[in-house]
Amino acid sequence: MSKLKPLHLVSLLLYLWLQLACSCMERERQALLKLRNGLTDPGKLLSSWTGDDCCSWKGLACNNQTDNVISLDLRYDHLHAGPSNEWRLGGVIDPSLLELKHLSYLDFSSNDFGGSQIPEFIGSITSLTYLNLSNAGFHGGIPSHLGNLTSLRYLDLNSFYSLHELHAHSVQWLSSLSGLQYLDMSRVNLANAEEVFDVLTMLPSLSVLVLPHCQLQRIPASLPAVSNFTSLDTIVLDDNQFNSTFPSWFFNISSLKHVQLRFNSFHGVIPDSFEKLTSLEVLELGLNAFSGVIPGSLRNLCSLHTLGLSTNKIEGETSLLAEILSGCVSESLQVLSLRGNSFRGNLSDWIGILRRLTQLDLSKNLLNGPVPAALGKLSTLTNLYLSHNEFNGSLPESIGELSQLEVFDMSFNQIEGVVSEAHFANLTSMKDLSMASNSLSLNVSSEWIPPFQLEAFSLRSCILGPKFPAWLSTQRGYIVMDLSNTGITDTMPDWFWTLTGSIVILDLSQNSISGKIPSSFKFVTISVINLSSNRFYGALPQFPSNIEYVDFSNNSFSGTLLPITDEYLPFLGDLHLSNNLINGTIPASICKFEMLEVVDLSSNRLFGQVPACSSTLTSLMVINLANNNLSGEIPDQLDSFSLLQALQLGNNHLSGRIPPSLRACKVLLMIDLGGNRLSGNIPSWIGEALPLLRILRLRSNMFQGDIPKELSYLTALQILDLGDNNLSGTIPETFSNFSAMVATHKKGENILDSIQGSVLDSIDNYGPLGYLESLQVVTKGREMEYTKNLQFVTSMDLSDNQLSGHIPAEFTKLYGLQNLNLSGNHLSGKIPNNIGDLKLLESLDLSRNELSGVIPASMSAITTLSHLNLSYNHLSGRIPSGYQLQTINELSMYIGNENLCGPPLLVPCHSNETIEEGSTSSCGDAEDDCESEMLWFYIGGVLGYVLGFWAICGTLICSEFWRDSFFHLVDKLGVAVRMKCRSETNDNDSDGEYDHR
Repeated sequence: MSKLKPLHLVSLLLYLWLQLACSCMERERQALLKLRNGLTDPGKLLSSWTGDDCCSWKGLACNNQTDNVISLDLRYDHLHAGPSNEWRLGGVIDPSLLELKHLSYLDFSSNDFGGSQIPEFIGSITSLTYLNLSNAGFHGGIPSHLGNLTSLRYLDLNSFYSLHELHAHSVQWLSSLSGLQYLDMSRVNLANAEEVFDVLTMLPSLSVLVLPHCQLQRIPASLPAVSNFTSLDTIVLDDNQFNSTFPSWFFNISSLKHVQLRFNSFHGVIPDSFEKLTSLEVLELGLNAFSGVIPGSLRNLCSLHTLGLSTNKIEGETSLLAEILSGCVSESLQVLSLRGNSFRGNLSDWIGILRRLTQLDLSKNLLNGPVPAALGKLSTLTNLYLSHNEFNGSLPESIGELSQLEVFDMSFNQIEGVVSEAHFANLTSMKDLSMASNSLSLNVSSEWIPPFQLEAFSLRSCILGPKFPAWLSTQRGYIVMDLSNTGITDTMPDWFWTLTGSIVILDLSQNSISGKIPSSFKFVTISVINLSSNRFYGALPQFPSNIEYVDFSNNSFSGTLLPITDEYLPFLGDLHLSNNLINGTIPASICKFEMLEVVDLSSNRLFGQVPACSSTLTSLMVINLANNNLSGEIPDQLDSFSLLQALQLGNNHLSGRIPPSLRACKVLLMIDLGGNRLSGNIPSWIGEALPLLRILRLRSNMFQGDIPKELSYLTALQILDLGDNNLSGTIPETFSNFSAMVATHKKGENILDSIQGSVLDSIDNYGPLGYLESLQVVTKGREMEYTKNLQFVTSMDLSDNQLSGHIPAEFTKLYGLQNLNLSGNHLSGKIPNNIGDLKLLESLDLSRNELSGVIPASMSAITTLSHLNLSYNHLSGRIPSGYQLQTINELSMYIGNENLCGPPLLVPCHSNETIEEGSTSSCGDAEDDCESEMLWFYIGGVLGYVLGFWAICGTLICSEFWRDSFFHLVDKLGVAVRMKCRSETNDNDSDGEYDHR
């Protein structure tokens, strides 16, 4: 072998040295390759992991001097910036990670490990200072081995956006992480970890604590004197289950900058100690149950009252004030949110001292008084929320000075007066404006050009009309526009339909705007449009494919449904076209709208059959086709409508029977099939299969047979209308089981409350949207339509049938009943004596029956009664008087009862026909027993009179001694009476007060 040249020898030695120097690197490279092989990588995110230089691989970082891997960042949004979730890493994390002896940074966040557990071996990578496993699809218990990572400074186990849940029965292992500065365990279930705060106070370096949605139930009222919460500047405890007063120990942590306690059940008054938190920048206490006034330490700040400075003196001593406020809360606080509590009182001018505020949210409280002009001093304010309070007075013009204000919401208050151009003078940054549901009038010139470009604005119930606001033509970037109920009575200008291509929500309802809508919408992004209760006319337009909600009800649209149904609208959920002039048939193509939840085509001119949408409309909750000219049978393909809550087909020409497939609609609340030609028996399964039913209207059909007693199973039923049919038999006594008719207090929510606002649940002030139920109810002698107050109505109508038998005495237990109509039947017997127990009864119609006996006196005690009809029966005796009956005394309500007497009739009563007020018969409802008892009463009275008469007169006639003695006694009594009268006369004469009688 030839000798190596010196240069070759140097090269060989250098190569060997490099190999030895990189041997550690090779082990790490092999470990990384094992890690990659265990992972699933559908998006090829680790495609760069090839070659020898692992330090150049994506997601890795090495020490510049030793080439050891010190950072492994495999978070999804770091590896891939695209939107596809299908490319996330998954699979198994290989233990080969333990070969990375110098690894200090490890991040697997925002991937999807399919519900696997956090590997325990991660607790053995003791060189870690940063560990982020957030939202990576891990499930199960957090391994206590993480307590071995004593060098850890940052730990993020947040699973807020994960489909899986992490939990920890104990967090004692955290106490070993003495150097921990950042801890995020969002949505980790800590319900069983009762020692959480005891452990956390042992972490002297902890600066950020984030524990929202952790099902925590206990928060200590105080902390130990040796608490190590000395470095804490951020604490987030939103959406837990705390039910306590405000933790006073917060005020002992002077380093606090950021406090979030939203979505809990904190209650009571907040301690008046905020002046201690001189570094506080963010305070969010929204959606709790705090009460009282806004804390005085926020009003007085820095204890100004103890320094001898009143709010009157502050304005004249600005230099002194600036010196005092340095280092105070007023100089640090940037975000203040007290939303959704019960704070009360005035928002006085102290608010102007919070000079660094950028966001102020006081909405949904009980604050009252005027909106302070001092708000105009908050020059850095970007978001101002004052909605849903009780503010009154006028809106101060100083609001127009907030040049950085982007969001201003003062909706749902009692503000009144005029809003002029001065209120908007410098609002150049305004993007979102809501003044809805106040009593404001917008008074600007027709040439006014606003200084802002709005993205969302709601002026609902403010006065903008009568002309259509010309300044709207300058707003070309809006996404939400709500101008409902604003007094506009103008024609829609042509320029309106060309304003913007970015609008999502448009609400112009409850005005008197007229005009036609272009055949195809230029608003290609619109998803919600409400033009109801206006004067629009012409054919329906075509909608863009992303439309979700359409309400054109109460207009004059004509033509057919084809412009809508011929399009494919995959997201259409609500279609409201009631009270128009739409004709033609209902196309079967409506069945292709698979997302449809509400279809309301009522009160139009539609004819033909109801289309059978067998298995497509599985999301349907409301079908309202009432008040049209539809014919044929109701389709028997209702099995798939498992979510159906309201079926309204009343006042058409439908025939046949109630389809048996309707029994599959278990959550039905409302059935209205009245005013058709349906026949057969009323199915007994209605009472057995539809337990939630609250309204059943079958009136004006051709139903026959008995009323099924199974209907009494419907304990939630509050409106039952079977009137105007051919029903026979007796009234079931078990109808007293209608619990909803017994209850005297009704719930405030609408019957179909779950459907209200279903499209826009996340938007506070741009409703109400959704379906509002309505029903025609015969009461007080006429047919009335109930909408907003339908949930408060209780009614039973069995009129105009062939029913016989007695009125069940059990009816008097339906204490919440407001309307009872049993007229036009063959009912006999007496009116139940306890009819007066129906204290809420407003209308009672028992006319055109065969009822007999007296009118119960208790009826006069029904103070709510405003309509009564007892005509054309066989009632007898004196009409009760007093109380409510005197206010509705009309001859017509008693006509046709020949044996009634007393006012208001002109037929006088004999003495033996007197009915004492409040008296009740002892013979109950058994008519034969009562008549027998009264007969013996009269016989006994006559015999007693005859015997008494002859006992006295017979003795005087037959005995001369007794006759002389009797008349002698009468003479003596006469003399005594005359002497008494003379004596009284003399006395009166002496007083000068003699009365000639």
